Order: sequence, then structure tokens, then C-alpha cells
Amino acid sequence: MIYPFNKKLRSNPRVRLYAGDDRFFGPGTKDLLAGIRKTGSVQQACAQMDLSYSKGRHMIRHMEAALETTLVERTRGGAGGGSAVLTPAGEYLLDQFAAYEQAVKRYAQQQLQQFFPIEEQEGEQT
Repeated sequence: MIYPFNKKLRSNPRVRLYAGDDRFFGPGTKDLLAGIRKTGSVQQACAQMDLSYSKGRHMIRHMEAALETTLVERTRGGAGGGSAVLTPAGEYLLDQFAAYEQAVKRYAQQQLQQFFPIEEQEGEQT
């Protein structure tokens, strides 16, 4: 028996990375690194996320400690202001996580369709 609610189901898993038991990377940290890449500034990236600058700095330190590598190169502010750029490791983490996250979501959707198949009506195609 296939129930009629099957057509309404969708999957949207939240993907996170752990170092041992320590969760250090997920949607929020991905958005922070993407914002730094786009704006060239930790402060501006935090502002766009409505995140305090101190919280953003803490998130960066936490990621870097978990991976034991520098992800964001920062220069101190001054007359022209500071700047930030992702290191090659930061670029790699951000790009690979985005690809991994999409692969996980595709797989989850496939599994949803396997466990909750949609019964086709006569003359209907899915």
C-alpha cells in the first residue's frame, strides 16, 4: 500500500563536519567563509549574516583549530581598513563542502523516493 501523502514529502538534510566529536563546520560557517570570499572582510561578512564580529572571529578560530590550519588570512585595519582572504585551504574547504553537501542532498532525495515511492496513477508519469 502506498499512501497519498508521498507526493508531499521532500528531504532537506543539514550537513555538518566533525573532527572527532567536535562539530566545526556546517551551514553557518559555510556562509561565513562564502561571505569573506565575496566581501574580502570578516566584519562585512558578519554584518551580512547579522552575526557579531566577535562571534565570527570565534567561528574562524574554532574551524582553524579543528583542522590545524589557517583558513582566513587577515590584515589589520588602519586608515584603509582591514581585509581578509581565504587561504587555499579555506577555498578548498568551502568548495569541497558545497559539492559534498549537494551530493548528500541528492542521495537523501533518492533514498526518500526509495522508501516512500510514489504510486503512479493510470496515464500519469512522474
